[in-house]
Amino acid sequence: MAVKVVHVSDLSGRQAAEGQLGRLVVREHPDFTQTPITLEVLPDEIGELPESETYVRVEYIPPGETSGQHLTLSVSRFNKLSSSEDMKAVLMRAIAEEHQARATEAPPRRRGRRPRGNGQPARRTKVNYASIEHAGEPHRGRITEAEKEIVREHLDEVNQRLSQQGLRTIDPTDPEMQKRYGLAETAA
Repeated sequence: MAVKVVHVSDLSGRQAAEGQLGRLVVREHPDFTQTPITLEVLPDEIGELPESETYVRVEYIPPGETSGQHLTLSVSRFNKLSSSEDMKAVLMRAIAEEHQARATEAPPRRRGRRPRGNGQPARRTKVNYASIEHAGEPHRGRITEAEKEIVREHLDEVNQRLSQQGLRTIDPTDPEMQKRYGLAETAA
């Protein structure tokens, strides 16, 4: 048994050899989705195509609206929108104004870095929480055995310093604080 493949034009239904068919790709159509649709066509069915033009895709948002209408205009039609001056000049001015507006806005601040006089980020000095000056202060790191020991041995002094600094104090009756600083042994 043999299988015969027949190629036909999607536009006219005329038969043609596979090598004779071209492709017409519909990239955008108002009645169909944005997925390209490919048609097989014969060159004489297309005829003389106009020279390819360049287009400008725009969105027009009317006053008081939040969404707009998307349009595709030929460059020549788009350029005619400005009756007072050249459209390239209008666009260049708008770009310059947008850049200037961005430059005058405050730059976003980066967390944890403070600029130094020479423009370089300030380096943080490492805090030794295992010292009497910083033991018990809230911090993200792991609480070392040395810090726990200082808090246990100097709890009143540590709490006085924390209170003076406006920080939370260490409550030896709080189960979480007991666990964090190993106070369960001394709270008994």
